[in-house]
Amino acid sequence: MEEFKKHKKIEEKQDDIFEKADEVEETDEELDEAEEVDEDDEEEIVEVKKIKKSGKSKKGKKGSVNDSIKNSLQKTAHVSLSIAERIINGLTNAYQNVFVPPKETEADFNKIQGNKFFDKGDYEKAKEYFILYLEDGNEQDAEILFMVGVCFKNLQEYKDAMVYLKKADKVSKDDADIIAELGDCMLQLENYAEAIAYLNKAVDIHPEESILYYNLGTCYEKTEKIEDAKKSYKKAIDLEPREVVYYQALGFLYENSGNHKDAIACFKKAMDIEKNQQRAGGGALKKRKQVQLPEPVEIN
Repeated sequence: MEEFKKHKKIEEKQDDIFEKADEVEETDEELDEAEEVDEDDEEEIVEVKKIKKSGKSKKGKKGSVNDSIKNSLQKTAHVSLSIAERIINGLTNAYQNVFVPPKETEADFNKIQGNKFFDKGDYEKAKEYFILYLEDGNEQDAEILFMVGVCFKNLQEYKDAMVYLKKADKVSKDDADIIAELGDCMLQLENYAEAIAYLNKAVDIHPEESILYYNLGTCYEKTEKIEDAKKSYKKAIDLEPREVVYYQALGFLYENSGNHKDAIACFKKAMDIEKNQQRAGGGALKKRKQVQLPEPVEIN
């Protein structure tokens, strides 16, 4: 009876060994699909397969568990652990690649942040993010060059604005928005001759933009080209007849040239529009940058 129990325990141990060998075989099959196995690992797994095969032929027979089988199983367990570690490390690296943004994403982040601050009217922070974006290999992005120029312009840093706007103009030729902003910067810097050149070029591209004619009128008036100024103001009014500032500019031009009757008509028209807008809640009046009105000019 004792002998029978002894043999029974040996058989149970052998069964455990074969089950573990089966697990090694399954690991080997999964490994074929997942990744290549080192040559040393392959030799150890082949050895276990041989042990399993020889062990099956002895199953049910009397005898003790061979020490070499134990050693081989320990090695196989080490191989399986090694494989598992490599798989886990591979997954860890993959997740790190997902959560750690690549370099180009950092540039996109700066661009997105710049746009957010620009929309909020925080031009100081907007330009800082935009410049970081440009310095990250995006020096030829005409849109962002333009927006940096606009940021500097809104901060009344017109010379810096001109630097970026000219770069944008070089990348994107004949863009009316860029040319118009260049003309406005020249106007603010009181470089009226260059402003007129830029604004006329912008008008040729977009003749329906009333603000371009208004700025042109201001430049012409500053350079004492009164008739050209008058035509430009009238054209701005024709394109946008509900803009108060256009009537005011034309009214002052008439007033300074001694044409009081037409000046009164322009001012009255401006007052009527303002009253109607106040009744309507002021929604019709567009927000525009006010250009300082010119000093009186004597007409010969």
